[in-house]
This record gives sequence, structure tokens and C-alpha cells, in this order.
Amino acid sequence: MTTLGITLAAALLAGCASEKSQEAALAHMGDESPPDFLTGPASLALAGFDGFSANAVSTTSDNSLLFPAAASEGAGPRAASGQLIGRKGQIIFQPMSTANAKNGKIVRGGMFFIWDTSRQSGFVVSEALQGFAPISAPCQITDLTPVNQEPPPEAVNGHPCHRIEIIAALSNGSTAKLTEWRADDLNRFPVRLRSESGGRRTTVDFSDIRLDIPSAALFSPPADFTQYAGASALINELMIRESATKKGLSPASTPLEQAPDSHQPGFGGRMQ
Repeated sequence: MTTLGITLAAALLAGCASEKSQEAALAHMGDESPPDFLTGPASLALAGFDGFSANAVSTTSDNSLLFPAAASEGAGPRAASGQLIGRKGQIIFQPMSTANAKNGKIVRGGMFFIWDTSRQSGFVVSEALQGFAPISAPCQITDLTPVNQEPPPEAVNGHPCHRIEIIAALSNGSTAKLTEWRADDLNRFPVRLRSESGGRRTTVDFSDIRLDIPSAALFSPPADFTQYAGASALINELMIRESATKKGLSPASTPLEQAPDSHQPGFGGRMQ
């Protein structure tokens, strides 16, 4: 794994029980919602790579998301930017909007998302809360059909690319058009993805791409984190605790949701 990949993974995932909630950016309703590119067909374009890390900027053409998270109330952000690491269909996304930044670098705190493209589900994780909750795609992808022959190469985001178009059939009976710009000099990694459905368009541009392989153990919530019933419960608890902290109360005085124990692998020692 390259130095960049190690730094990114450590910044996203280095869980530490001694970290306090004050380190995290202040939470807002909607922070618990993953971006639509993560929960929709676009994430499937990233599933075939043994490993990668990249920066991502996603924009949606109107005020509604193509694939809003089912687990949260209300729409998420219209635009999203952050950092990803991925391995064989497992993806971690750290939004810049929910991360603490010091000297231009992401540090502990805030939210991130773990996504499994094969299951079309995953988790939202809050290091500040030391908790996580399940999330899922409301529209399952049932079929993918290529619709074009590769056109002549074109330059996208500084890379020579070939454009591929795919129609994704969804479980609600609708379809989405997915366009991939696969870079010839990056082992066909899609440096741009675009999803279109129902008059809405979402475009994701990737930069600082490294084809390194992160540890498979990274893509599970920590065993010592508390599991919440859903993303709404998690963000509500985080906001309550942050409000108590600002008022000078002890976060421990706020009620902690009881949940079954999780026995999944934790984060400890992953980067060694």
C-alpha cells in the first residue's frame, strides 16, 4: 500500500477511544446521508478494482438526489466532495463537509461511510460518537446492459479516456443511464462517472487517483463502537451530545441508545 493510501486510511479510520467529541466538526441533519453516487449505479463502476484511493467531487443537476439514502429523513446534500478508498467493491467515503481539517488535512472526527456494492448496503460511522448505523440503497440495481461501442478516445480530467454507456435497471421499475470515462493510463479506472434518471443528472469527477490496495480489514465497523438502529438515531444522538457539550454539560449525561453487541473486526492494528 502506498504512502498516500496509508495516510488516507489512517485519516479516515484510525479509531481511538480517547478522542473526544470536541474534535469532530459540528453535526447537521443530513450528514448521515451518503451521497447518491455511493448508493446508486455509479459505485458499481468502481467494484472491479483490487484497490484504489482518490479524491471525489459530486454534483447533481437539481435539488433532489438520484438515490437518496433510505435510512435518513429528508434529502441529503446536492453536492458532495471527499476522499475514497476502495477494494473489490468495498468503498469508504469521507465527506469533507463532516471532517475536521487542520492545515488542509483530514483528522479524526466527523462521519464516514462504508459501502458494499454487491449487497448495496453499508454503514454510516461517527468517530466522535464512537457509533455506527446501517444504511441501504432504496432502489436495488437488478441488471446492467452496455449500450454502446467504445467511441474514439477523449481527454477527461487530464487522462486519455474511452467512454462507456450502460443502462441500469432498478427494482422500482425505472432505469438509469450510467456513463463511465475510463482512463487508458490508469488501468481503465473511471476518472468521471455520470448517472442520469428522470431528468436528473449526477456527475462525479475523480482526481489524485492511486491504484493501491488497502487492507480488507478496513471495511467493517469497529467492534467496540455502539450500533444504532438507524442513521437517524445516530445523527440525533450526536447532535444531542454536541449540544450538551456546548452548554457545558457532560456528554455522558445524555442518554445512550442500547444496542446489541457487534462482533465484527475492529480498527485496532489495521495499518500495521
